[in-house]
Amino acid sequence: MSIRITAGIGITLLGCILLFVGFCSVLGAIARPFWYDEICTVIVCRLPDAKAVWDALQNAADTNPPVFYFIARLSRSIMLDDHLGYRLPSIIGLLVTIAATYLILLKRVNRLSALVGATFILCSPLATYAFEARPYALMVAFVSLAILAWHRIDESKLSAFALAITLASAVSLHYYAILVWPTFLAAEAVILLYHRRFRTGVWAALIVGAVPLLFFANLLLNLRQYYGQSFWARPSFRQLFADYSWLFNFNGYWAWILAVFVIGMAAYWSLRQTELLSSDLSIEESILTLLLLCLPIIAVTVAKVSHGGMTRRYMVPTIVGGALALGYLASKVPAIVNAIVLSLMLLNYGSNSVSDWKRLSGGSLYEARQGATNDVKMILDQHAASGIPIVISSGLRYLPMTYYAPAGSTRKLYAVTDPPMAVKLVGTDSVDIALLALRRYFPLRVEDYESFVSMHREFLVVFGNEDAFDWWPARISQGGHNIQLLTESGSYKVYKVVLKP
Repeated sequence: MSIRITAGIGITLLGCILLFVGFCSVLGAIARPFWYDEICTVIVCRLPDAKAVWDALQNAADTNPPVFYFIARLSRSIMLDDHLGYRLPSIIGLLVTIAATYLILLKRVNRLSALVGATFILCSPLATYAFEARPYALMVAFVSLAILAWHRIDESKLSAFALAITLASAVSLHYYAILVWPTFLAAEAVILLYHRRFRTGVWAALIVGAVPLLFFANLLLNLRQYYGQSFWARPSFRQLFADYSWLFNFNGYWAWILAVFVIGMAAYWSLRQTELLSSDLSIEESILTLLLLCLPIIAVTVAKVSHGGMTRRYMVPTIVGGALALGYLASKVPAIVNAIVLSLMLLNYGSNSVSDWKRLSGGSLYEARQGATNDVKMILDQHAASGIPIVISSGLRYLPMTYYAPAGSTRKLYAVTDPPMAVKLVGTDSVDIALLALRRYFPLRVEDYESFVSMHREFLVVFGNEDAFDWWPARISQGGHNIQLLTESGSYKVYKVVLKP
């Protein structure tokens, strides 16, 4: 069966996919309450001016370069809804990444295969980051645009300028965007050694693109010094398998598993007719794609050598490498297989948005956000009258609860920090010291443990679901103190603690 897609149909299909993804992402952005990291974004964005933002980042209030906060702040200024406003740059980032990946692939494969590769991005965590007020999706968008500019460097003199701008933008949004530089350097080294061509514009663009990292180096060094050796995300080569599994969703999605099965069967069949492994790719394009896929290995290696932190979120440009590789392979199998795979991936993505569509049709799109406020209000209504402090045991929960607490009630909620004990009991003090930094810029009641217990021998502690950063359960259980369960509702339990003399 032959399936041919003309240029007009290809653009129309891409446009329909982008509209569908954009609308689903908008629903997700509006429906979901902010989580801890996003509230850090909001706190920094709400500071009065650029100097205040810079000072806050210099004091480790958050971990990204300042450019991202200015973009999010501008976005919020043109949107009525806070949650959509701060998340809109990420939505745009996902759409740009899909479109750029399609255009990159279109140079080497047919339109249907290019759509398959670009749509694969929707089966990755990047689809979720599309409605988060964090820089990852927008950073990946600029990385994908940089790859597009690199692919077209010989077609237009402006491509070198575009490469420099997009690389500089990526590293201005997230420091670890610099990890994609080795992929470009290796690809250009191949061109130099294999083709005997020194492309001055590309080398200049790579240098210029890295300049923002030098400009923001002091912020990055302050972060490293502040979080020190107890940063929560320590690099390890043992994490690589789990990282790849997360990046490419190997842990689930029946549609994706079925798609792999269909491609495998089609590949076996097509080997009898064509050379599946033959490729129109140049060696430098193959190297670029391969090294993008190896980005987690590069990232962990760099982090271990530099004694820095590393988490899988910093590796998301790898997903573009996976999308490109899938697009190249898809061009070697029958068109009907690509059509099936494309349909399954879109169906898989759409199924993850069903709950948001139901909330929209039922008029309850804001239900989860209202629930975040109701949870705090319920705890305060039940226990604020006791007159003793209410401690939220987990810092990761304390910040969202404070953010969504009814006006005027935040002074009744406490977070109590003890960095040395946190390191001893849970292995990291990152959350504790992050709250200490944030309290300068947001009305938080964050107090030192020893100071707190010297003043309050009786208090309430709110425990939630298990949290790897929450040292309170171990600390309280070790002291032989009087602990009484007062209420249990939903995901929260409230205990009264009377400290032993």
